[in-house]
Amino acid sequence: MKHTPFVILLVSLLSACVVPINSSYESARMLGKGNTEIMGHYSHYLVNAEGESDAVNNNVGLRLGYGITDRVDLKARYIRLLPTEEGASGVNYVDLAPKFAFVPGKFAGAIPVGLYFADDETQWVFSPKLLYTYPANDMFEATLAAKADIFPDDEGEVYLGFNLGLGLSQNLNRWAIRPELGLMINPGESGTIWSFGIGFNAVLPGRKQ
Repeated sequence: MKHTPFVILLVSLLSACVVPINSSYESARMLGKGNTEIMGHYSHYLVNAEGESDAVNNNVGLRLGYGITDRVDLKARYIRLLPTEEGASGVNYVDLAPKFAFVPGKFAGAIPVGLYFADDETQWVFSPKLLYTYPANDMFEATLAAKADIFPDDEGEVYLGFNLGLGLSQNLNRWAIRPELGLMINPGESGTIWSFGIGFNAVLPGRKQ
């Protein structure tokens, strides 16, 4: 892969050339108390700098969620980052993310605590996030999300991420197809990280009391 002037983070893991995760396939919609979510997704990442774009990694992931209350969810995620560079090894990522409804169905926040790991090396990240959803109806919604990735092991390096995602369904409370476009920047660098992909989530209702 031809390296751009943009600094690829995860320096301690650069047996693989990968950029940080930005995709979320999430909205401000909550799961509801006792309900369970399962999601799978695929994302493609590229770095753009000085008018040139380089594909960097393709990610595949799985997310599980549980509605603790009608206004609080807890979600866990695993993602495998697969570099496009021939011969490079992949990187694993896991996180645990409590999610809170500020205005149910419209405005929510999450505080993921994540860990990148490959071979014997690790990298922690904290990713506070805000989500605003325009809920047109139970068949369509659009979500704008903003987050900050804070890497305490890398001198407090911070990346800012933004996403535009859609939810398409016959009943968004039960399942959704979620295409998404993302942009990530490091304020101290000149390049940008673009991502796009698609996810599918299903919500399994809990037992009625």
